[in-house]
Amino acid sequence: MPTSAISAIASAPRRALPPASTARPCAAEASQQQAGISHALSHRKRACHRVRCDRRRRPAGPDPDVSMDVLTAGVALIVVQLCLAFIMAGIFYVAPNEKCTHHWALSGVTVAFGVLTVVLNNGAWRPPVLLIGNSLVVLGLVFQWSGIRDFFRKPNGVAGWAIAALFVAAFCVLLFLHADVGQRSMLCALTIFLLLGLNFYEMLNGSTVHRSYARVLAVGALALLLFAYGARLYLSLTRPDHFLPTSNSALTITLLYLIPIIGSLLFSNGLLLMYFERIVADKHHLATHDELSGVLNRRAIVAAGERELRLATRLKLPLAVAFIDVDHFKNVNDRYGHEVGDQVLVEVARVIKETCRNIDLVGRYGGEEFCVVFPGVEAAHAAAIGERLVDAMRAHPFPHGLEVTISVGVAALAGDADDRAWASLIRRADIELYRAKDAGRDGYSLAA
Repeated sequence: MPTSAISAIASAPRRALPPASTARPCAAEASQQQAGISHALSHRKRACHRVRCDRRRRPAGPDPDVSMDVLTAGVALIVVQLCLAFIMAGIFYVAPNEKCTHHWALSGVTVAFGVLTVVLNNGAWRPPVLLIGNSLVVLGLVFQWSGIRDFFRKPNGVAGWAIAALFVAAFCVLLFLHADVGQRSMLCALTIFLLLGLNFYEMLNGSTVHRSYARVLAVGALALLLFAYGARLYLSLTRPDHFLPTSNSALTITLLYLIPIIGSLLFSNGLLLMYFERIVADKHHLATHDELSGVLNRRAIVAAGERELRLATRLKLPLAVAFIDVDHFKNVNDRYGHEVGDQVLVEVARVIKETCRNIDLVGRYGGEEFCVVFPGVEAAHAAAIGERLVDAMRAHPFPHGLEVTISVGVAALAGDADDRAWASLIRRADIELYRAKDAGRDGYSLAA
């Protein structure tokens, strides 16, 4: 190493070491920090212990900070009822001639304004407001029941209106006696339960036997509403102090607001779907049935006959077809007029339907001609069919004392026949019809 470098190192000032007394504060500071951490941990443990004790002492039940209050549930019920009122009013606007839509529109409007009045009153002692609001709700359910009876084409009864009148009288008595909210709520629950029961009965015992999806939906919604108001009535009788309409308990809000909201939505949708199904069924009936006689029209009887023929072909089953013509029908129109002629055609169609089986297909082919398809009828029984039709028509009393007879041509298709075309079968039956006419009418002819 060079001498200059060595001398420079030797002449450099030495760094002074810290005295021993300066290291002691660092140890003291560390001990203070450790003591602070221990104090914080002990404080946290005491806080957790207090929270656990508070939780053990807190009574069971929903947290009031997260539960729905009566006002919020009431506003939701008002909004739903107003929306349903607008929907029902729209249905009545589209179909004003239907009695059921008229009553359903009145039901939606009255129930909506009744619920609006009761909820906004918020349990205050205003006798006119209480009477009007609750009476509107009951009146809306009566209108709903009348609409259901109109839908099933039943005459409106007086049971619903009698219940509404008794409710108004009883509610006035309670108001005069200054009854508390629990007693008034009990009367409302009982009345609504009875009216919902009437609606439920009408839905189950409607004139239609078919249980469609819409009808099942409406019945299920009514069952849900009956459960809610039945439970409300039971709790009002057994626990009047704990079950009040102004209570914020979860059970009260569920039975008084949430379930009625769900039930009203489902029931209204069920009614709308039932009305839609009725329209579709009516359109299908007009497209497939003769307007005058009520039997199948030509297009429908041809489609049904071809379908039965395909089934008979696939399963190797017999089939018979009858062509029927009213004898001297033109003379009836010329002598008595077309109105009497139409009556004769209606009676002829009714006699044919009553003479045939339920599985037989009866249709008006055009004018005074009718066609009947007999599934599963063999050639040995086809002659008996023709004779039975002629005898039934000859014995039937017609208006104005007319003696109406028919000519019948019958063609039977054996199970092992090769010619299984619908046009061929109809042509054979038509040929036999003209043979019966040539033979003097008032008879039948069977294809060999």
